[in-house]
Amino acid sequence: MLNIGINFDLKPLHRALLDFGNKQVKFAAADALTKLAKGVSELETTTVSDTFDSPTPFTQKGFRIVPATKDALASFVMAKDIQAQYLAPYIFGGPRFIGNKRAMLVPKQVGVNQYGNLPRNKLASLKGRKDIFVGVVKLRTGETINGVWQRPSAGVRRDGARGTKGALGKIGNVRTGLKLLIRFEDTTETSKRFPFFERAEDYVRRHARAEFEAALTRALASAR
Repeated sequence: MLNIGINFDLKPLHRALLDFGNKQVKFAAADALTKLAKGVSELETTTVSDTFDSPTPFTQKGFRIVPATKDALASFVMAKDIQAQYLAPYIFGGPRFIGNKRAMLVPKQVGVNQYGNLPRNKLASLKGRKDIFVGVVKLRTGETINGVWQRPSAGVRRDGARGTKGALGKIGNVRTGLKLLIRFEDTTETSKRFPFFERAEDYVRRHARAEFEAALTRALASAR
């Protein structure tokens, strides 16, 4: 789980709240901290859309907050467990997260969903077809490609001969009847950066004083 902690100087407001009363101080501080965390969480959701092309709703809803209380004057913005795993490389750098997979699955000649990803269970459904095989193909150029392949259909050609029907496609510069549906590739370094900390810190700097002043106003009004 990815925790984001932001520190800022609120001593002037804190002294003003102390004059008001310790109990109300804690409630007002917890109120302000929680509202700041909510604002950061909403901002990070927007940052996902600004950073990635067509992010899934699962990724967009990848953040939650832990609200502050009068007994625990700290509020946290967190990436949920699964989302934190694959967002972390975009925040801290490093290779893209592939989980338990041995390689990245790169769609080539296979349908993808609206987010540009392989549909769920697509690989499993392909493996069950007789015209599909998973493995390494060595081209005449010496290049080897590991992936999911579709065999060409066979039968009687127009000239009466038997063999592969249809036009041959190309893989690289090599003509072949095989169709590369999904390529298995090693994970690579992330090319984009997700400015999680930068935007969070900027948001808190711009809104902290106003949130604490508003919290103090609400506390004063409720005490009357």
